[in-house]
Amino acid sequence: MEKNKKNIMIISYVMFAYMGIAFLSQGSLKLEMAEDFRITTSKLQYLFTIFATASMSMVVANKVFLEKVPLKLEIILSSIFILVGTFFMILTKNLNIFMIGLILSGLGIGIYTSLGNYLIVNAFTKDRNRKLNFLHFSYSISAVVTPIIAAALIGINLNWNTVYMILLILVVIIIILALKTDFNDINYKEDKKDKKNEIKLVRWDYKVYLSASMLFLYVFTEMIFSYWIVEYMVDKGAYGGEAKISLSIFWLFIAGGRLIVAKIGHKFKVINIVMFLLITVLISYFILMLIQGVWIIYIFVAFLGLGFSSLYPSIIALGTEGRKNISPSLMTFIMTAGSVGGIIYSPISGWINSNFSVIITMGIGLITSILMLLILFILKFKK
Repeated sequence: MEKNKKNIMIISYVMFAYMGIAFLSQGSLKLEMAEDFRITTSKLQYLFTIFATASMSMVVANKVFLEKVPLKLEIILSSIFILVGTFFMILTKNLNIFMIGLILSGLGIGIYTSLGNYLIVNAFTKDRNRKLNFLHFSYSISAVVTPIIAAALIGINLNWNTVYMILLILVVIIIILALKTDFNDINYKEDKKDKKNEIKLVRWDYKVYLSASMLFLYVFTEMIFSYWIVEYMVDKGAYGGEAKISLSIFWLFIAGGRLIVAKIGHKFKVINIVMFLLITVLISYFILMLIQGVWIIYIFVAFLGLGFSSLYPSIIALGTEGRKNISPSLMTFIMTAGSVGGIIYSPISGWINSNFSVIITMGIGLITSILMLLILFILKFKK
């Protein structure tokens, strides 16, 4: 059983690590991909919307699959979807086939997103919180490393297709570990009494809806920054490698900020933590839009990363604060709001970039940061 738990833990961490690769590689390799397909980055961004939509739909659908499909089979199938989808993406010059690859990969990543949390929560009880923190930390570290690896491999004249191929090693590791692991102790069993209680708990207060709105805006803002900062820095005069490093700096400070909040966050009220983080985001973002020079941009990208660092879990904690029992429907509602933000940012930012400029596209994040702060003020002062 202990060996199985260890394997389950590793599988979950590697899943989240590959999620970081899947999302961040699209941002860090976007210029090379657009050039290869001879399309604009704006048009490519529209295609990425398909990936995000497929991923979100599978997060929602997996609630049903967990009841019907054995975990081992689900892990292997989702990994095969990612492998096949990625091969479709990297072995073609046809945009339609590339789009099919994005859909298949998105479906697999959606399963990874859902299963990573599910496996940790059900495999660990006493040490659950620490394991969950490390789960999300693995995503952050992957997001730090991916742009660095991409910049290094592109720097030695490898194309983006080869970079994608190399990064698939993690998916192969997941399949191998899944084949060697027994998941029989992690079974979903619906309790009729729990189901009745969940129906009773569906009456949510204003905090749930406001927090869901904030999570939507947060994911929207983070995606805007992650997917356009490289092109933004190139527009500011940075070389491709220099621009990609900014994304690693951003995620490095997100990772560091998450560790800090995990260790000392219990000493402060959740709403005050969110307030401090959002003010840091707003100030950093505003200055970032005004300054010139690669190194000074790096500094404020780092501050922005610290501001973003613990917003996602803190917003969820804020929306569920004071509740002893958290129903699956409530959690699904809040997290789905965030997923929607991760979808609609793509066509909106793609359209703005194609009709205006990357500077204005990046500026959207400043507006959504202001909106998050306004919602927080409502939460803080509403009686």
